[in-house]
Amino acid sequence: MRPVRSVLIVASAVLILAALAPTVSAASTPSPLHMTKDCGTFTGEKPSYCTFTVSNIEAIPTGSRIWYTGPVLTNQYFLSSNVTIDAGQGGKATGYCMFEARTSKGLCTFWKGTGHLDGFTAVVDVTIDAAGLWHFDGEYYFADGPKPPDTSTESRHRVGAANGAPRPF
Repeated sequence: MRPVRSVLIVASAVLILAALAPTVSAASTPSPLHMTKDCGTFTGEKPSYCTFTVSNIEAIPTGSRIWYTGPVLTNQYFLSSNVTIDAGQGGKATGYCMFEARTSKGLCTFWKGTGHLDGFTAVVDVTIDAAGLWHFDGEYYFADGPKPPDTSTESRHRVGAANGAPRPF
């Protein structure tokens, strides 16, 4: 009788794990990330920020800010900084960005978040266009599934670009 009970327990455990597996893998499936930021407010001082004017991620709506908190290494060829995306209502994502000025290309990574950005992970390519707008293109996922904020009471505003401002990334 004992071997039959052991087989039933093992079989039940396997079935339970099999049922949970699709939920776990679906929560970590990467999705495309496309965002544009305007850095007309970027001063080069620590901290300084840019504002997202386009976002395909509900949890990081247009108007969210990305703060550059340093240490900012800036010279005519290379920029780098710790960064924090502030999506409002306690939703923040922590990351790091670097940008090679001669090629106008860079990379940002995000590996943790708080509030509705808890579990946010992303790797994005960074480029700048002729109009001075910065583009983030890559993939993201939420480790435990998306947690979009309630943005019904927050107003969002587009910040205009300023020519001649220091170059963030």
